[in-house]
This record gives sequence, structure tokens and C-alpha cells, in this order.
Amino acid sequence: MAEKLNAILMLEVIGKPADYLKQALGELIEKMGKEKDVKIIKKTIAEPKILEQGIFSTFAEIEIETNMQTLTLLTFGYMPSHVDIITPEELKIRNSELNVFFNELARKLHQYDEIAKALMMERDMLVHQLKQVQGNAVRVEEIAMPSEGKVKKEARKKKSKKK
Repeated sequence: MAEKLNAILMLEVIGKPADYLKQALGELIEKMGKEKDVKIIKKTIAEPKILEQGIFSTFAEIEIETNMQTLTLLTFGYMPSHVDIITPEELKIRNSELNVFFNELARKLHQYDEIAKALMMERDMLVHQLKQVQGNAVRVEEIAMPSEGKVKKEARKKKSKKK
């Protein structure tokens, strides 16, 4: 069996309304506690604080007991903003545990790379389409108010005659 360790995970969320953030964090912590080989020792959810324009921010501090492999999977699955291993101070780790870590890391990196490439292709297509539309566009002002230029010129003439 893998060596047990205690760790603190920090989860941060932003959004609105404030009550929903606390509820969402509570549900997330409950889900984490149901993961295999995870024991929640202590949890604290901070009161939401307003950032700007009605957006709130809050965080949860969760102390867990688990093993290195599960901690790795929790880190990828729950994306904590901070991980702090409390005990043990020194770890003896098997190469199989490192293999799991690096393979999971590689899998996630490939997944994110795939998403990034798809978004870049989509952006390039939208830019190309926008350039085509702009090339074929007629000035909106000319369509909406074709005589606007004449009206402005006549107003200027009237002002200059009054002087």
C-alpha cells in the first residue's frame, strides 16, 4: 500500500451570487471526500468577498489524508490553487507512482494542447471571415444618412453668414 500523507488543498472560486459560491465549494468538497483513498480531516470555507461589479471571490482550505497517486489525480481533477504536503516531511516514492504522475501530466498537457490548437484554428477562421465581410461592406453612415454631409455644410454656411 502507498505511503499515507496529509496535505492541505486550497480551492478558489469567483462568480455570483455569493451564497452559490459557498454552496458550490461545499458540494465540491463533498465530492472530493467520496473519492477513493481520500479522507477529509478538516475543511474551512471562507466568507465570499466582493471583487467588482457584483462578482464575488471565496476559497476553501481542505486538509486531507491520502496517498501520492490520489493526490496527483486530485490535483488534476480539482485544480487547487495551492497544495501543501504536511506530513511526512520526507517521501519515499516508487517509480510506479512517478510513472502515474508523469503519464497523467502528459495526458493533461496533450488535452490542453488539443483545445488550444482547436481554438486557434477557430479564431483564424473567424478572422478570415471578418476580413471578407469588411472587404465587401459599405459604410453604414453612407447608407443610414447619405445627405448628412450636405446638412453639416449648410449649417456651417449659416453660422458663418451670421458672423
